[in-house]
Amino acid sequence: MVRITKRIVKGRTYYYLEESIKKGTKWIKESIYLGKDLPGDLKLTEIYKKFEEMLKRKGISGITPPFTEFITRNLATKIEKAVMDKLLFLNSLSFKQRIEFIKRERITFVTDSNAIEGSTLDYWLTERILSDQKRIEILQKRGVTITNMDKEEQEALNLNKCLDIYEKFLKNKKELTGEMILQLHCVLLSKIDGYEPYCGIWRPVNVRIRGSDHVFPHHQEVPKLINELIDWYSKNKNLTHPVELAAKFHTKFTTIHPFADGNGRMARLIMNYILQINKIPFTNIPLRKRSKYMRTQEAGNNGNQKLFVLFLAQEIIKQNQKLK
Repeated sequence: MVRITKRIVKGRTYYYLEESIKKGTKWIKESIYLGKDLPGDLKLTEIYKKFEEMLKRKGISGITPPFTEFITRNLATKIEKAVMDKLLFLNSLSFKQRIEFIKRERITFVTDSNAIEGSTLDYWLTERILSDQKRIEILQKRGVTITNMDKEEQEALNLNKCLDIYEKFLKNKKELTGEMILQLHCVLLSKIDGYEPYCGIWRPVNVRIRGSDHVFPHHQEVPKLINELIDWYSKNKNLTHPVELAAKFHTKFTTIHPFADGNGRMARLIMNYILQINKIPFTNIPLRKRSKYMRTQEAGNNGNQKLFVLFLAQEIIKQNQKLK
C-alpha cells in the first residue's frame, strides 16, 4: 500500500511516497520524493499519479493511493481482476444480450434496494411494473389517475427513473454535488402520498430508526454536514481507492441521514455512481445479505467504516467472478 513516509537526515525532514514490493524472497522499497513539506492535495495527486505509472511500468498491480486505509494490495488486485472479468464478460455478449443483461441488472437493483427498505415486490413484479413505465408516465402527464397503483409500485418506478437520470450524469461525467443528490431524491419520492413536503430537500425534521440507539444529527446541522461530506469527497477522490471511497461515502451519508425518507436507497445509488465514475462495476447489495449489510451500517454509525469497505469489496469480487 502506498504510504506517505517521513525521513530525517542530518536533522532535516523529507517526505516521500513509498511502496514496499516483494521480489523473490526480499522486500524492496520504491519511493518518490514529495518535498521538505507535505504538498497540498492537488500536488500530492499529481505526484501520486506519476508514482503509480512508474510502478505499473514495473508490472506491479494492486496499487492503492496514500489515503487508503482498508483496501490492501491483495484485495486491490482481486478488485482489478473483477473489473476485467466484467469487461470480458460484457465483450463476450452480442449487442442484444448486453442490453438484456444490463436491463436485468437494473431490475435486480431496483427490486433489492427497495426490498431492503421493506418493499414486498419481487423481481418479476418489479419487471412487470417497469416494463409499463413509459405508458404510465404518459398517462400521468395527461392527468389520468392510475387505479390500483400502490406506494411500492410507485417506488419502483421512481428508483428506475433515478437510474435514467444517473446514466445521463455518468455519461457526462458530472461531478458529484449536493444539487445532484437533491435532484435524484426529488425523483425518488415523487408522486408518493405524504412525501410532498420532504421531496428533494434536506430533512426539516429530526429522525430515528426503529430498533437503533444511534442518534442522528439535528436537522439544522444537515446542510453543513452534507457540504463537509462533499468537501471530504473532493479531497479524497483521487487519493483513496475508489471502492473504499464509495463505501465510506455511503456510510458517512447514512450516518448523517440527510433525508426524511429514502436515505438507504440514495446511499446505494451514490455509492454506485462513485464506483462507476471510477470504472468499477455497478454493484447490487443483495436482499439476502440485508442483515450483514445492516450490521456494517450500524458499525459505521459508531465510527467503524472498515466493515462496510470490506463487505463492498467482497461483493464486487464475488458478483463479477460469477459472470464467468
